[in-house]
Formats: sequence, structure tokens, C-alpha cells
Amino acid sequence: MSYVEFTGKTVKDAIAKACQELNVDEALLEVDVIEESARGFLGLVGHRNAKVRVRKRNVIKEVLEIETPQPVESAPTPSESSIAEIQSVTEPDREIPPIESQGSRGCEEVDPEKLKIADEAKAILQGIITRIPVEASVEASVSNDSIVLDIIGDKSGLLIGKRGQTLDALQFIINKALNREVSLEDKIEIVVDTEDYRRRKHENLRDMAVKMSLKARRSLKPVAFNPMPASERRIIHLILAEDKEVYTKSYGEGPMRRIIVYPRKAMANKRRRR
Repeated sequence: MSYVEFTGKTVKDAIAKACQELNVDEALLEVDVIEESARGFLGLVGHRNAKVRVRKRNVIKEVLEIETPQPVESAPTPSESSIAEIQSVTEPDREIPPIESQGSRGCEEVDPEKLKIADEAKAILQGIITRIPVEASVEASVSNDSIVLDIIGDKSGLLIGKRGQTLDALQFIINKALNREVSLEDKIEIVVDTEDYRRRKHENLRDMAVKMSLKARRSLKPVAFNPMPASERRIIHLILAEDKEVYTKSYGEGPMRRIIVYPRKAMANKRRRR
């Protein structure tokens, strides 16, 4: 699918509009932020909507293209229409044990329905990993309103993929398989992680965003990030949206697209001089 552009009052609104019109979840979209929104003078004159460019991701293809460290015997692979089949895949050699309730360890009692869903999610993910194949096991836990599936194994890092794309694809498939017949209000977020990748990635992006913000404020000049994928750019935009002394824009095309951080003070002085 080619890129399609959408606009909204904010980047979040533009993405939501894209999801509604294309009838897909946000996790299935590759998003490029073309323009951030601008409030304009007194919020009235010069207002500019945010603009994003999106296209659908082929997440199942991303999962099936994972490189394995050794050649393995050929095995049947699921097709793009096989999300329903994936739900029935389980590890053939051993039964996956049920998830222990946090309440039995002295914590708050966990909703039995959530424990049941966590068991199903764990079985589906373990079955996909067996098919890939990578020797790893899955541990599941229920935390607040989310289910966390942690992939554990000596070579589980192979499942992260380039910039986390494979891990994102696995997470999308599990969420789609478990939530496809429930209402939006009843959906449960399922997070797939390995080697603490999610936390490390977010912390690295936050540290990078803070560093670039300080540099822009001290130099009173725009500073540019290295090119990065849309998922990482979006995190940077959201983090720096809380910083009242800078604002961000994305420039460039395709893999060369990057974020530029502008100091608000310098830009305000420039406008006054005009």
C-alpha cells in the first residue's frame, strides 16, 4: 500500500483519523509526521493543523522474515490470513503451565478472566516462537490492566529485530488474536517484551530527547537528530511536547527522515526582529 496523508488538530488526532478511515489499529500503521500543529497568534490567526503520512504494515511478513542463527528443517509457515490459525498453535512437546495468580503470592487477587486471557496469549506466542523456530520460553504476568509476555532464552534477542520491528509485529498479532471479538472498552493491552527491551528503548529515547532539548536551549539554534524510524520519532515528539521551551518538526523523506528541535526563545526573538 502506498502512503496516504491525513490532517488533524494534533498529530494524535491525525493518526486517529487515519485509523478510522483505513479501519486498522495504530499498531498496523507506519506513521511519518510531516508537520506538527501550530496554535497561531492568540490561538486564532495562523493556526496550522498537524499532518501525517501513513501506510499499512505487513506485520506477519515481518515476523516470518526473522533471520535464524542456523539453517533449520523447513516447516509450514502461516499465511497472512492465518491469524485465526495462529490462535490454535501451541507448543507440541509440553503443556504450558497456567499462570499463577498474584493474589496467591500475597498481592491483590487478579481477575480470573484476565488470568485466562493471559494463559491463551502465552500459548499463542509460544506456538509462534516454536514455528519460527527459536528456542525460548514465555513467561506471563498480569500488571494492572495489561498482560505482559516476556520471552526468555539465550537467543531471544533475535526476536527484537531491527529497531524492535519484529517484537512489535509479534505484539500486534497477539493483541489482534485475543481482542478481535471484543469491544473497544473490553480490550486488554498485551505487551510482548524480551531482555527488557521496551524499558531500555524508551529510556534511551528520553535521554536523547532531553540532551537535544538542552543543546537547543543553550545554543539558541535548531539541532537535528540522526534519521530514525517513525515509531521512534513519534516517541520523541511526544516526550518533547511536554517541554515548553522547545518544539519539534520532522523533515526528510523515507529512511532519511529526522527530527529537528527548535528553541522557542530564539524563534520568538527572530519574529520580533522582523
